[in-house]
Amino acid sequence: MDDWKDRINQWFGRSYYDQINRQNITRLTTYFLRIKATQADHPLLQQIQEQLQQLQEKADWEKAKAIELLLVPLLDPDDLDMELRYQLHNAQLFLPEYDSGFFQDCFATIIEKPEAQQPLPDSDAIPGRKRALLTKVTVSLQKFHEDRLLRSIFANKARFKIGLFFGLAITFSVFLLAIGILHPEGIYQYCSRYCRQFTWLTSIAAEIQDPTEAQQTDKIHLHFAIAALMAGYMGACFSMLISLKGRIETITLKELENLHKLHFILTRIITGIGAALICYYFFRAQLLTGSLFPDFSEETEIHLNSKTYFTLIIWCFIAGFSEKLVPSILSKTEGQLAERK
Repeated sequence: MDDWKDRINQWFGRSYYDQINRQNITRLTTYFLRIKATQADHPLLQQIQEQLQQLQEKADWEKAKAIELLLVPLLDPDDLDMELRYQLHNAQLFLPEYDSGFFQDCFATIIEKPEAQQPLPDSDAIPGRKRALLTKVTVSLQKFHEDRLLRSIFANKARFKIGLFFGLAITFSVFLLAIGILHPEGIYQYCSRYCRQFTWLTSIAAEIQDPTEAQQTDKIHLHFAIAALMAGYMGACFSMLISLKGRIETITLKELENLHKLHFILTRIITGIGAALICYYFFRAQLLTGSLFPDFSEETEIHLNSKTYFTLIIWCFIAGFSEKLVPSILSKTEGQLAERK
């Protein structure tokens, strides 16, 4: 089971994962061969070589991190100094300023020349302190790259799941539009004719003995209501997809992990559908009127030139997309009621 989870995570973060893995293999192999040429008898070499071979056969982030740290004690003074400066440069590029600044201060303390009255430091103390600092910097950079990898995985999972829901919303919205154009009574007529198991819809439409225009209008409004809910559903999915790009680097890793959880996605979709339903109620009650809003008094059928139908879809989509539209409408309505009292 864990193997499958690892494969799925690698698939979702494949591009960044492969890039880091190739860089690790090339860099670690180069360092290992240089060290092996000068320190062939070091006891750590055999262990590092075995882990490096395993890393080449199968990508393993934890093994790459372990090899990188095992190579630090084997670096000669020149390589140690160069590697430390290079990693400090990376720390300035990637790590927060307070972390990179701390490492720079530590390095300045190590290399600064003592005053005349102070004794010279032990010749072995400076390389030892450099190795300790290099280890700390390397661990911090490893955490940064691991964080980036996890963010890539979580973001791709969220895009995949939200994209599926968004695709379903688009498909069903187009399906509703086609039904509305092909069937005069919309979803009611389609379900009663082709889907007998949905006969419960007859209880929603008005029960009128004579087939009058009023009954026809009620059935069309049932179609409008379902289309409005689907527009809110689609708007909520679109909002999640758009906002995801800007939030990847700004929110915490735990918050980003929650974004791809099914309960979070469904909660946001239900909120969007609820907002669209409230918006539809406002339109039906004629509390929101004007040339920009749907006018249900004029529409008795759905067609490609139906201003009411498409205006309703647009506003319900906006209601599902925006988390502030419906609350602001409710607040203004509440304010108007308070003024009348």
